[in-house]
Amino acid sequence: MGLFGKKKRGAVDRPPDEPPPPAPGWSAIERAFSGLYPAHPPRWWEHNGVSVMHDLGNPPENPLEAVAIHDAGPFWHYVSFGMSDLFAKTSDGEWSGFGYELTFRSPKGVDADPPLWPVDVLISLAKAAYQGAEFGPGHTIQTGPLDGRPQTRLTALLMVKDPGVELIDTPHGKVAFLLLVGVEGSVREKGLAEGVDAVLAEISAANPHLVTRV
Repeated sequence: MGLFGKKKRGAVDRPPDEPPPPAPGWSAIERAFSGLYPAHPPRWWEHNGVSVMHDLGNPPENPLEAVAIHDAGPFWHYVSFGMSDLFAKTSDGEWSGFGYELTFRSPKGVDADPPLWPVDVLISLAKAAYQGAEFGPGHTIQTGPLDGRPQTRLTALLMVKDPGVELIDTPHGKVAFLLLVGVEGSVREKGLAEGVDAVLAEISAANPHLVTRV
């Protein structure tokens, strides 16, 4: 058992012409973030380039159903869909699935579209969780260059409760939102030595939104 819950993974089998099933867990997450960003509907990354509501049996290399990308003004706010129970209760206890969804914040650049490499980061962490890794606030993760470029100095992640959204209750249980903050390897080492909370307090003094800038 992890810090939150444990999710049982399984495909949903149904005829191709059957309408998509209800997704009360999904809807609860959408409501939480639509309250944060009511002026802009999210953009969606959907696995395999098809509607997530019509393709529930994901391949094992991609455990996420989708990623919502919200326009938060100065930054893009990414939210995973697939770490909690979206369609039906498949986990035990008071938590929904693993008990959390992953989030990430990337600054807006000159391009009108959000970068997609943060989606790869979320998928990588989701895969690790489904393979048995346990994540929670205060954890650190060694990753390699976050955006895949050799020159990128950010090679680690700190994990903290997302300050923008509270823990929510869904029909399938509680869901927390864990924000991934990209840092240099030396900052991760400092977090391991002095505590992640102290390091995040230093970071937030200059970067209050905890946006990851590669």
